[in-house]
Parts: sequence; structure tokens; C-alpha cells
Amino acid sequence: MPAINCILCNSTNVSSLESIESKDIVRLYKDRANVSVARLFKDETISYQSCNDCGLKFYYPQVIGDGEFYNDLQSYKGYYLQEKQEYVEAAKYVKEDDGILEIGAGEGLFTKYIKYKSYIGLEFSDKAIETAGNNGITIISESIQRFSESHANQFDVVCFFQVLEHVQHPRDFLFHSIKCLRPGGRLILAVPSEDSFINEVVNFYLNMPPHHASRWTDKTLRKIGELFDLQLVTLFHENVHQIHQQFYSKTKIYSSIMKSLGKRPRMIDNGITSKLSYGISTAAARIFPRSKDNIGQSVMVVFEKPPFSASL
Repeated sequence: MPAINCILCNSTNVSSLESIESKDIVRLYKDRANVSVARLFKDETISYQSCNDCGLKFYYPQVIGDGEFYNDLQSYKGYYLQEKQEYVEAAKYVKEDDGILEIGAGEGLFTKYIKYKSYIGLEFSDKAIETAGNNGITIISESIQRFSESHANQFDVVCFFQVLEHVQHPRDFLFHSIKCLRPGGRLILAVPSEDSFINEVVNFYLNMPPHHASRWTDKTLRKIGELFDLQLVTLFHENVHQIHQQFYSKTKIYSSIMKSLGKRPRMIDNGITSKLSYGISTAAARIFPRSKDNIGQSVMVVFEKPPFSASL
């Protein structure tokens, strides 16, 4: 295998954590969500990598979902929550006289949570753009890389929610996002938290390619500030969402059972021990409630661009 560089910090100090059969991922998507992804995988195996410098975990080679893939996922029940705690928290860092740029804006739902001077969203879904337009929300179909060429240093806030983990080249994506920020502006982003219970979920295909390309810890998110000369304002972990309470309990019970049996955690595990443990965990999760202070799936971070930052 050729040398692998971290897709965020470009370090070569990268370790392979696990090798995964592509056919197993393909089977999971088909069995759990009735979504076909075989066309997107070109290699028989992909490796799960960890950067020992910035802490980013990512898959290699990268397998990125296309428009057809995301259209198919939209029919999956519970795929997208319209009520997000991260929106409520992020709104605290938006002012009424701010110009907002949201990347991966969908239908512009974040606008319901904020007051602002101006708003532009970037989105590739024609359906989402049409829906937003019908609601008076300006969203255009353009990449951040191209958009930044003519909009450098223009926005008070640049934000994206549950987008970065889908991106093939996160460093490039971040560079162009920050380029659009005026000096003193705020970068607001949210990703699934690798420091939460979701890093223990077995057979969690939605946290694998072609849906997710990378996994983000608090350490990695703080590294963004170092890489791009940004000041960390806040890092906020949501609580477990009500709809995910049983999911949380089931995961924790399963993880405890497997650990007590001396079984090494695996991303995909269809062995008899895993299946029996999963069945026990599912039943037990209906009985044992969770405490309300547990960390939920999402983490939101806010950075500030230095007031006298040189143009990117």
C-alpha cells in the first residue's frame, strides 16, 4: 500500500486501525436501508485510518456518495432531523446585522432559528433549492471552492452543519470556507462526534462510506484552529436526542457485553456472539433508561477569524 497522508493536516504519521471488506458495507446498505452502493466501490477492501498528529479518522481510499445515493437515502425514515439542538446553540453566535453564508444548506432550515441581515446558501439538490426559493430563501447551486473566488472576506458568519464528514478533501473545503469570512467573522460547524457513543456502534453503515468519509474528535476540531489561525470560541456537545435514547442505551449495553466477553470491537461484526449480544442489548434497552447528561451524536464548534487576518 502506498504511503497515506492525513486528509486534514497532511501528516504521514498515520496508522491503519482496521481493514473492511467493501462487499460487507454494500450488504449493510442494502439490508438496512435498501440503498445500492456497489457502483461506488472500486476496491475490494478499504482501510480505516487514524492520524496520530491531528486525531482525524478517515477511510482510504475515499468513497464518496453521489446525487443518486443521497436521493435514495432521503426515503430512509429518521435520516434527517429537522429539529436540531445544534441550530439552537449556533443561533447564539449569529447577530441581526450579520451576513450569513451556509454551505450544504439544504432547504435553509437554519434561517428559522436566526435573525440576520442577509443569507446565501450553497446546495446541490435541485429539490431543496426549489423548496427554499418558494420560501423566499436564496440558495444557489455552486461549490464553495468556486464561490470563494468572488466572495472573499465578505461574510460575518460562514456555517455548515453535518457536512464536513461527507467531504473528500476537508482541508481544501475549510480553506475556501474561511476565505469567505471577513476578519473578525465566525466559522460555525457541526459534525457527528467521534467522542460520543456512536464510535461504539457496530454495523453503523451511516458512519461509513459512501455516507461518511471521516470521523471527528474534539482534538481534531481544535486542530482546525491551529491549521487556519482561528480562535476557538466554543465547543458544544449536544445531549442525546430523545429519538436516539434507545439507540444510545442499546449501544452502551452491547459494548459492555462484548467487552466482558473479551471481544475486540469491530466496525462490522456479523458473528453469532455479536448477534446474540445485540439481541440482548435491544431487549435490555427497553428496560434500562439513560441518564440525561450523556453526550449525544453531534458536536458544534465556533471559531473566530482574527480581526487583522491576512486574506486567504
